[in-house]
Amino acid sequence: MISIKNLIMDSGISRLEAMILLEMILHKSRSWIIAHDDEILSDDLVNVYMALKQRRLRGEPIAYIVGYKEFMSHTFMVNKKVLIPRPETELIVEHGLKLLRDKYQNPRVIDLGTGCGAIGVSIALTRPDISVVGCDISSQALDVAHHNVTNLGATVELIESDWFKYINPKEKFDLLLANPPYISREDEHLRMDSLIYEPRSALTDESMDGLESISKIIETSPAYMKEGASLWIEHAWNQAYRVKNMMEAVGFKNVYSLNDLSGIERVTGGFI
Repeated sequence: MISIKNLIMDSGISRLEAMILLEMILHKSRSWIIAHDDEILSDDLVNVYMALKQRRLRGEPIAYIVGYKEFMSHTFMVNKKVLIPRPETELIVEHGLKLLRDKYQNPRVIDLGTGCGAIGVSIALTRPDISVVGCDISSQALDVAHHNVTNLGATVELIESDWFKYINPKEKFDLLLANPPYISREDEHLRMDSLIYEPRSALTDESMDGLESISKIIETSPAYMKEGASLWIEHAWNQAYRVKNMMEAVGFKNVYSLNDLSGIERVTGGFI
């Protein structure tokens, strides 16, 4: 005879994660679970919970276990074919929307390496008047993005493309946003923690410094940008200086970096 309260207290995982798993298996809200924590669960439900808990204890991200992740106040479906959206990535969305605040003449945005669609869909839901394109080299990632576009009621054109390869250069953009792979192939974190569960190609471009994809995006972007447009790239904690230099070398103006909530330079961009 095991109650909800007992499962939460003796789970071995955080209270929040225990609650998330219980929401999933009980199909009840968190407020219901809190109010009914003395409820006794059937053996079948306890066994299901224990199996999910063991997956979490082995290091599998909670988002993959439950199949969703919150981002910009929206619920995105995720699976092991896409990177789990991080809270720090909200910075690039918020800054992009700020830059577009005064643009009303058919603004166009591209989300490079869209994954589950978190960046592009969040832009489209906030500003339905914006024309948003999301591209990704992975057809499986685009399947997830398509689900999120449809489920959340956004309007986003999804294109299977290796960065700009299949993007029409005649249809230029006002804003280009990218969260590319930027981890060095030698980084030990790729072989530990929760990263072992995420798609490697979304984490590293297999270069020694993690900057190969970023360099390609910076060099190629100007051909797809309207006059006055800007490009913003999320990168690692120690890459801002080199990204700034690469952008300035290509001809970007007013290049600067944005700090995340931890004070780390997490996003760098500039204007054409």
